[in-house]
Amino acid sequence: MEYFIDTVALSVNKHGEELCGDQIEIADTKDGKILVLSDGLGSGVKANILATLTSKIAVTMLKENATLEDTIETIMKTLPLCSVRKLSYSTFSIVKASKDGTVNIFEFDNPSYFYLDNGALCEVPKIRREIHGKIVFESSLKMKLGDQLILVSDGVIHAGVGKLLNFGWQWKDVSAFIEDTMRTSGTTSLSHEIMSYTNILYDCMPGDDASVAALTYKEKKTLHLFTGPPKNPTDDKFLAEAFMEARGIKVISGGTTAKIIADKTGNELRVKLDDLRKDLPPTAVMEGADLITEGILTMSRVVDLLKGYRDGKKSTEILQELFEDHGASELSKLILNEASEVVIWLGTAVNPAHQSEGFVFNYQKKVEIVHELKMVLLEMGKEVLLYTI
Repeated sequence: MEYFIDTVALSVNKHGEELCGDQIEIADTKDGKILVLSDGLGSGVKANILATLTSKIAVTMLKENATLEDTIETIMKTLPLCSVRKLSYSTFSIVKASKDGTVNIFEFDNPSYFYLDNGALCEVPKIRREIHGKIVFESSLKMKLGDQLILVSDGVIHAGVGKLLNFGWQWKDVSAFIEDTMRTSGTTSLSHEIMSYTNILYDCMPGDDASVAALTYKEKKTLHLFTGPPKNPTDDKFLAEAFMEARGIKVISGGTTAKIIADKTGNELRVKLDDLRKDLPPTAVMEGADLITEGILTMSRVVDLLKGYRDGKKSTEILQELFEDHGASELSKLILNEASEVVIWLGTAVNPAHQSEGFVFNYQKKVEIVHELKMVLLEMGKEVLLYTI
């Protein structure tokens, strides 16, 4: 069985630094993904250069099926020497994950990873190897649906040193936090929970660069997003047929679109009056649809949420909004938690209500938002298809 490999990458810079000394690189391969978390010596520009070179070299060489020995040798020979410490040094964790669940992990001086098997933390046997004078730990896993692998840099393990915690948020403490979070929230927001608490321990002024990278095996699932009426009204029937024939999660974004599909399918469309908010229009319900939202305002909010989801500094803020009950949060959660592929059906009719003077959005803006959504989804590793009607 082939799975969808979902990844999350979050980082925060050391307080006062413009560049992050940690780097997370994720690359697709023919049979899976490569994930690298590297931590350059020190912080700021020098650390960023060391970490970036390490992650880029590792991903590039491993994609070309280079051996681990050759990859590590190239990294060590390429890293520039620090003029102060006379060292060329960057820690790394390298994960090679296949779609069938086979995972190989190589670690050099980074905190040990966390492995969740069916929601429970498990210890994994590791082989100690010396490669070109460096001690590297190698391990292998056979991951299955729902299993998760979490990497952290030492900025997470050291969170709170000299402030809220004398000795930092040690590995065993992070492990206990993960177990507690699993009991309350599950794996859905685990990476953001870790990053959010890291920020709290640093009092939002990190004493070191901190990063969290996660890899989760999920079922392949398609989300169909229908937004906007067809340009030609004669295509309304085609829109409704596409909706009825779609397999997977079905979401309608836009009142006019929902009315067309309801009329053509004969299904009743009802607005949820208990879902009234000042900032976003309410959602609606209809047989056959997993979610129905307002169009352009909600879509714009979804794009903002998904962008924020990839920003470690916004982990707490994003977690709070995702737990709220509104159309944008519900659609965002379906995309984040369920969908491996998103099929967007974009109607190109111009809504006259959007063209009135003083209205903040117009048709062109709507198209821009949809294309922006597509780019964000691609950056997140989702497969995206866009059809215009």
